[in-house]
Amino acid sequence: MQKLIGRVKAIMFSPQTEWPIIAQDPVLAGDALRLANSSFYRISAEPVETIQRAIVICGIDGLQSLIATALMQPVFRATGTNFPRFPALLGERTARASRAAELYASKARRQDRFEAQMVALLNALGPLVVYRATLDAFARYPEQTPSAELCVALIESFGQETSQRIAKDWQSSPRLIAALDPAAADSDPGADRSLAHALYCGELLATLALLVTENALTTRDATRLALDAGLSEELALGIWERLAASA
Repeated sequence: MQKLIGRVKAIMFSPQTEWPIIAQDPVLAGDALRLANSSFYRISAEPVETIQRAIVICGIDGLQSLIATALMQPVFRATGTNFPRFPALLGERTARASRAAELYASKARRQDRFEAQMVALLNALGPLVVYRATLDAFARYPEQTPSAELCVALIESFGQETSQRIAKDWQSSPRLIAALDPAAADSDPGADRSLAHALYCGELLATLALLVTENALTTRDATRLALDAGLSEELALGIWERLAASA
C-alpha cells in the first residue's frame, strides 16, 4: 500500500510539473476531464475543457482517486481464455466500489475518503490473485478443464485472506488491514469500524449497480435490496446518483 500511495504522491507532487504527467496519458486525461465535468465537481454551466482546469476543480482528493484507480487497472485486464469476463467485470465492480466507498466516507468521516477507496481496491486484489493462480495451476495440466465451480470455491475460501496478506505486505495502516478482516472487528467491540462500513457500503452498491447493468436485476429490486441490507434510502440513493453522474 505504501508503494502505491508513494506512486500516487510522486505523480501528484512532481516538482517539475503539476499537470503534464496526466496530460500525456490519454486515459488519465480523459478521466480527469470526465470527473471535473461530473455533477459532483462541476461548479459552473460552462464545460471544463482543459487538463489544467480539471486538476484545479478536482483537487488532490479527486486526482488521488483517479490515479490510484488507473494504476490498478492493468491488473484487471481480461484473459484470452477461461472465463475472460471475470477480471474485466471484477475491475468494473471494483472501480464502482472504490467510488461508492469514497462517497460513503465523505458523508461519514471525510478524512477517510482516500483510505476508503484504497480498501475497496485492495479487497478485490485477493480474489483476482486466487483466480489467476487457479488458472495457472490448470495450465500445468492441459488435460484438465478449468472449473468455474472450483474457482468460485477457492475465491470464497482464500480471497479475503489473500487481500489481507497483500495489505500487510504493502505496509498498509492497521486500520485499513482491520477493515479487510471482519472477524477482527467483531472480536473487538471498541474497534474503529468506519473503513469497514465504507467498504461494505461501497461493495454492496457497486455489486447491485453491476447487476442492473448486466440486466440481472431491475433498478427497483436493487434499491430494495440496498435498503433491506440496512442502508438508509437517502444515503443509498444519493450515492447511486453520484455514481451515475460520474460514469
